[in-house]
Amino acid sequence: MKVRYLKFETPRREGPLAVSGVGIGEEMEPGLIDRPHGTGDRLLMFFAGPVRLRVADGELQTEGPALRLWREGAGHFYGNPVERWSHSWLHFHGSCVPALLAEAGLAEEFCFEWNDIPLLESCLAPVYREITAMPEPDPRLLRNHLSSLFLEISRARKSGRRNRIPNSYLRVRRLIVSTPEQELDLAMLARMVSRSVPAFAANFRRYFGVSPIRCQLDSRIELARHLLHDRNLSVKEIGERCGYPDALQFSRMFRRRTGLSPTAYRQSASDA
Repeated sequence: MKVRYLKFETPRREGPLAVSGVGIGEEMEPGLIDRPHGTGDRLLMFFAGPVRLRVADGELQTEGPALRLWREGAGHFYGNPVERWSHSWLHFHGSCVPALLAEAGLAEEFCFEWNDIPLLESCLAPVYREITAMPEPDPRLLRNHLSSLFLEISRARKSGRRNRIPNSYLRVRRLIVSTPEQELDLAMLARMVSRSVPAFAANFRRYFGVSPIRCQLDSRIELARHLLHDRNLSVKEIGERCGYPDALQFSRMFRRRTGLSPTAYRQSASDA
């Protein structure tokens, strides 16, 4: 899955909960983001690889994946000035947020090692769908989604599910997710982690909860969902961008995963 949506409102929407944007698996060029005054809201961000972060009055260099929450009004400093980096993020604010964090046992601001990528992305995906598919996102549903996200973060951290995933496997997963249109070369991916194909596939499933093939399929379908909101693209063009030059095959795969044909899904999103 690889998506990005960000839309700040001026003046900003007040109330129990508002989400301004979600990004999942966004790839960035080498560089640092420095916002001394932040963005006026709360920002939750997951970094898939090593980055520089400012925490309290100092800077730190993470060794691997990390999860960072900035409190409302805090300044943001993060990135990798040397190599490309990937992150997922959530901009949000609202009167119910402090209670949701407290209920989950989370602080208003934190930074810690985090390796459960599928868990985080599975929690961000319904938030993304709610704010992009509906003309007026329902704050009650958003509240439920964020409550689930915070509780999952808290439970995973306490239960020790943050077992370290080797950086080589993280790089392989980023490659699969960022290039869903390419044919999957399992032998090449296995060489990237210096394992045989069966050992690589078994380890990948153990680390991420899905096979490499399922990971690519999930990325293709989520990309197709996103592109179907753009009526400037034909269904055939979207299929090609998602790795399906055969329009019939694309339609079959999309229907199998969503229950709708690409055309029907586009119409349902338009009617919502």
